[in-house]
Amino acid sequence: MIERLKRTNSLGPYRGWMDSMTIAEPNQIDGYLGDGYKLLDVRPSFEREEKPLPAGDNAVHVALYEKSTGDDKKVQQFLAWAQGTTFTEKNEKFVEEVKEAFPELEEKIVVGCEGGVRSILAVKELEKAGYSNLVWIGGGR
Repeated sequence: MIERLKRTNSLGPYRGWMDSMTIAEPNQIDGYLGDGYKLLDVRPSFEREEKPLPAGDNAVHVALYEKSTGDDKKVQQFLAWAQGTTFTEKNEKFVEEVKEAFPELEEKIVVGCEGGVRSILAVKELEKAGYSNLVWIGGGR
């Protein structure tokens, strides 16, 4: 799967980031969890409620994006609804909330979402914040 992601353009401008990060196939996650890593689920709350991850106590949820509720976003919300999606907006406190859950910058963290795009963005944000033991679940969980 990882090699296929590298050959396709499904991640668009983020594809180049893959060369500088540790990438796990979804079927490798249990091995990382057994090696002391914790799973950071960055999906919006509504996605997590629909399809929880089976990592149990090794999982922490901090959404990178959440469902938009602002009245100033009605047009975008309608367009997302018309396309069969949910309009989300960036969680501006994402890094702050991750630091509450993972105070040590050396903590071992596997970052995942449903499709892989939000989690690759999350890995980059966490790298900028100083985290060093990050693994991206290539292509999502």
